[in-house]
Amino acid sequence: MDTIASVIEPLRGIDWEDLDAVEQTSRLALDQMWANREIVRTALDAVADTPELLALCERPDPVTLGEVGQSLDKIVLYADPESGVRVRLHVFWNGCYDLPHNHRWTFASMVLKGHFRHFMYGDQGDDDAAFPLPFTALHARQERQGTTYALHHRMMHALVAEENTVSLVIRGPAVKDYSFLVDTKTGERVYHFGADKESPEKEARKKMTPETLRDLAAKFSEWGLF
Repeated sequence: MDTIASVIEPLRGIDWEDLDAVEQTSRLALDQMWANREIVRTALDAVADTPELLALCERPDPVTLGEVGQSLDKIVLYADPESGVRVRLHVFWNGCYDLPHNHRWTFASMVLKGHFRHFMYGDQGDDDAAFPLPFTALHARQERQGTTYALHHRMMHALVAEENTVSLVIRGPAVKDYSFLVDTKTGERVYHFGADKESPEKEARKKMTPETLRDLAAKFSEWGLF
C-alpha cells in the first residue's frame, strides 16, 4: 500500500519558490491521498505513538486565541527532516477567522469538509513599516469541499471558516524565521516565530495530548472522512 512518504516523494526535489510547480505537484499528491483515504487514516493512527510527530501537533493557545481568532487544530501526519516537507490536517472549529497574515513556508491545501471564505491581500512587503489603512483584500473566493490551492509564503491572506471545516495541507520547508499578522485597527505587524524560538510556556500551552488526538480521529470517523 502507498504511504504518505511515497506519495510526497515528487515534492522533495521541487523548487518551493515556483508556485506553479508547487500547485501542480501538490495537487497530484493531495488527490492521491483523498482517493485512497486509508493512506491518511494509517498515518493518523500512528501519530499518537510517534513522539516526534505528536510534539509538532498543536491546539489553539488559550492566551492568544481571543486576540487572533484562530480556533484551529493542527495534526502533523508526516515530517521529512531532510526536505522540510510536512503533511498536516487542519480542523477549523466554531468561529474560526484570521487576521491577514503570511507564512514562513509555501504550501498547498485541499478542503476535505466544509468551506471557508478566502481573502488575498497581496505581497508581504520588504520592510517592517506599518501597513496603510484600510488594509483591503484584493481578491476573495470561496474554498469549497474538493478545492485545492497553493499559496506562496509572501502572500498575505485571511480565512473565515465554516464550523468544523477540515483541510489537508502539504507545506514546504521554512524559509524565514517568522511570519506575522496585521492588526487591522492599527496596521502594525504582530510577529509569530517558529517553535524553536517560542517560550517553553507558550509551547506547552499549545501541545496536543494523545487523548485529544484520538478524540479527533474518532471525530473524523464520525464525519465520514477516514
